[in-house]
Amino acid sequence: MVAYKLGDNMATALATPFYLDLGFSMTEIGLVAKHAALWPAIAGGLLGGVFMLRLGINRALWVFGLVQMISILGFAWLASVGPALWLLAVVIAFEYLGVGLGTAAFTAFIARESSKAFAATQFALFTALAALPRSLANAVTGFIVEETGWVIFFCLCTLLAIPGMVTLLWVAPWQADREQAT
Repeated sequence: MVAYKLGDNMATALATPFYLDLGFSMTEIGLVAKHAALWPAIAGGLLGGVFMLRLGINRALWVFGLVQMISILGFAWLASVGPALWLLAVVIAFEYLGVGLGTAAFTAFIARESSKAFAATQFALFTALAALPRSLANAVTGFIVEETGWVIFFCLCTLLAIPGMVTLLWVAPWQADREQAT
């Protein structure tokens, strides 16, 4: 759970300073970034629920995790291109679509893994544990950006998402959904 969203959490930890460094104004960030995030996140959550019914929870974790991982590279692209408002909107929309998809699958996975007798307590604990990377990652992201620059930082965040995907081999194997369905 900790590793699954590590790269994504690190990539978005310094979103506003990143946008400002690129040269976007606070008004542009407020108008474009906030609107481009809200609706795709909602759509991602809804679509994630629908697609998860077809894919199963394990496969949804794989597919949506891959979308989240690829979406981080959008920030590297934006960092290399510079302050293009349309690209800012596209990158943010794709990122938050991935966040919505991933959150739907992740929430379903936590719910499935929770004991029925202790569901509320376990769900709360698992959710808190899943938020741990955000706190830990936020503490070091500024130092990493200072040393590497934005493009390399986002590439590093993408690489840091790989261990979370690899752990799915044990935690949520692809074939397990098919075996449970039969």
